This record gives sequence, structure tokens and C-alpha cells, in this order.
Amino acid sequence: MQQLYRHVTGHTASFWAHSFVKQLISEVANASDSNPTPFLDVDNLLRKYHGSKKRLLFFDYDGTLTPIRKMPNAAVPPPDMLKYMQKLAEDPNNIVWVISGRDQAALDEWLGNVDNLGLSAEHGCFTKGPDSKKWINLTEELDMSWKNDVIEIFTYYTERTQGSFIEHKRSSLTWHYRMADPEYGAFQAKECQNHLENAVLSKLPVEILVGKKNLEVRPTSINKGEIVKRLLAANPGADFAFCAGDDKTDEDMFRALRKSDLSEKDFYCVTVGPSDKKTIANWHVNTSDDIVRVIGTLVGAGNFDIKKSMTLQNPQHNSPVLDNWSNLAKTVHRLGKKIMV
Repeated sequence: MQQLYRHVTGHTASFWAHSFVKQLISEVANASDSNPTPFLDVDNLLRKYHGSKKRLLFFDYDGTLTPIRKMPNAAVPPPDMLKYMQKLAEDPNNIVWVISGRDQAALDEWLGNVDNLGLSAEHGCFTKGPDSKKWINLTEELDMSWKNDVIEIFTYYTERTQGSFIEHKRSSLTWHYRMADPEYGAFQAKECQNHLENAVLSKLPVEILVGKKNLEVRPTSINKGEIVKRLLAANPGADFAFCAGDDKTDEDMFRALRKSDLSEKDFYCVTVGPSDKKTIANWHVNTSDDIVRVIGTLVGAGNFDIKKSMTLQNPQHNSPVLDNWSNLAKTVHRLGKKIMV
């Protein structure tokens, strides 16, 4: 608790104001410099998929195969997704994995009945192969004593942020604020992140994952990208890869594919979200429903209607509300520069 007190009182109001404006300017600048990510070319994807002989397919769970829910236990798998995933996994030319931040129990409950499906839990801390019933702990030899310091900080912000809560996993800790007031929750999350960076990251081998309405702390040596690297190494000769995710933790998977021996025309990194989202993925779709429809199209159980999906996005980009926010951001940018001088 003394660390928390020193962190807050050790800086002046002027420092906090300048830090806020500096961060605001940075976010506006990043948004204006971003290049749009093209919408997934499904026809091209289908040609490559059916023309390949050894395929690797990696999927995140929350926000990718299912919509984001306010309560984590409400993200049950849609029936169509399970049906399509089973067809995808039973193809002998496919190696299919769900690489999620969820714990083993949740993945077993929701996806354990899908035959030939590989599972990875807690952002790569645990794995269970397609032909296995046993989970392998990749963090057994890691020191987890850092959890005590993180719990103290998370508890501090939980007590001061109504609607937030801590999720305890075997190899990580997550602070959720999806049920909190949106503006105050985001503010507290930023404060919590800064506190963790100053008090924990500087002295312990852990990192912070900034997710959708949550902060997760985990060991630095484990991430989703490491699982993708392992699977690429274990499956030489793969001539097709598809990887879908929706948040920053999934960028590690995209990065692993981009650094692999696969030609760029042979892999598809697909992020779920708007085209102006900051990502290293080479394609995007709008929603998790789009990903499910893409899987259905790959297995011949349906057709992906690109026009229908695109109409979900275009009105938003032409929205006068967003235009007003854009103008406001530009004004803040100009004023911020004057304040920082």
C-alpha cells in the first residue's frame, strides 16, 4: 500500500496533466497515421485453401469465434461455430488450434467435444494436442512469486472501481473493468497500467497485456506467438496458414507468421475490427460472426456474403457522430501542442 501512496503523491498535478495531454496527442497522431487494412478477400482465400495440401489454422476465442461478453462465463460457443469447427478439424489436411486467453476448464467445457482440435490456454501457458486428453504446463519451472505484488495493485483498483473484478488463473492475473463506468474504468485502467509498469515490470520478468476492457499480467517468456512458432516448427511443409484474432495478444500470432518461412501469399492474418484498427494483420473482417461465416464457407457449409458484412461497416465510417469526434480530436491535438510548449 505504501508503494501505491508514493506513486500517487510523488508527482505534481502539473505532471499528471502534462502526461495526460501527451498521451492524448500520441493517440490522435497514431490514429491519423494509420493505413486501412483491406477487407478479407474471401474468393482468394478459398482458392488458396482448396489448392493447398497441408494447412495450419489458428483462432483466438473471445471476440473472434464468439462476441465479447460483459461477463466472461457468458461467452458460450455459438452452435454454428461448433459445427463448422468440427468439419474444419476433421479434414485430414488441416491442423486446427484455438489459442486463447481462457483457462483450461473453460476451453474443455466449450470446445473439448470437438474432435481433432488442438487447444492452448492462458495465452500459451498450457497446451493440449488434437490427439491428447492431457494438458501440458509450459510454465512449471517459472517463478510465480510476482503474483503477490500484482494482486495487491489489482485489489487497490478493484476497491476503487465499482464493477471491476480480478480473475485468477494458474499462470496469470487479469483485472476486468467491462462492468465499470466506461470512462472511469478506462481512466482507472490507464492508472493501473502505469502503476504496474513502475512498480512491477521494472523488477520482475512479467508483461502487461492490454485487452478489451481488461489488463492481464503474465510471464514474459510465454505468449500466443510462441505457440504458433512451435506448431510451425512441428509441421514443416505446410503450404497454407490462416490466423484470426481481435486484440493485442493476437498480434504475437500474426508476428510469428510474418517471420516464418511461409510466403506472404500463403498465409492470412485476419484481425476482427474496423479497417483503421492498428494491427500488423494483412486482412480484416468486421465481427466474430464474419469469422464463423468464413469457416462455414471453407468447409462448404455456407457462403460468405461480403456485401452484407461490408454494409455493417460503411455506415459507421460515414457517421456524422464519428466526423464530430474526428474534428474534436484534431482540435485537442492543436490545443495540446500549445499546452505542452
